[in-house]
Amino acid sequence: MPLILPDVFQQEIVMLKMPIDRNFQKTWKKSGQHRDHAIWQSETSQLGIHGTRVAVDFDECTGCLKCITVCPEDVFEQWEDESGQIKADPVRETACLDCLACELVCPEDAICIIQASTKSDTLSALLD
Repeated sequence: MPLILPDVFQQEIVMLKMPIDRNFQKTWKKSGQHRDHAIWQSETSQLGIHGTRVAVDFDECTGCLKCITVCPEDVFEQWEDESGQIKADPVRETACLDCLACELVCPEDAICIIQASTKSDTLSALLD
């Protein structure tokens, strides 16, 4: 959820983006399901975090879809909400290789990959 701070000099409200909460599974609550993945909500989130293993903070995602371009397993699909906002939806999160390419290209830090405990590092995940 963006942090809102007053801009004293211009008397405007400035929105600061915050990266995805990497502890969301401990600090947020499951609020439902969307296309076979969980939706997690905090007290301040509006759209929540979609996914459990491949998590996308829909409040932070701007819909640039760079993650769709780099993902070798087509984990993400473009999704449009009722207001016309585009998001990257992790509809096939179980197919994730733990390559972390989506995390690296996300300009909003809206993606968090919870690596499988059986994968020791990114290189071995790509070679499997």
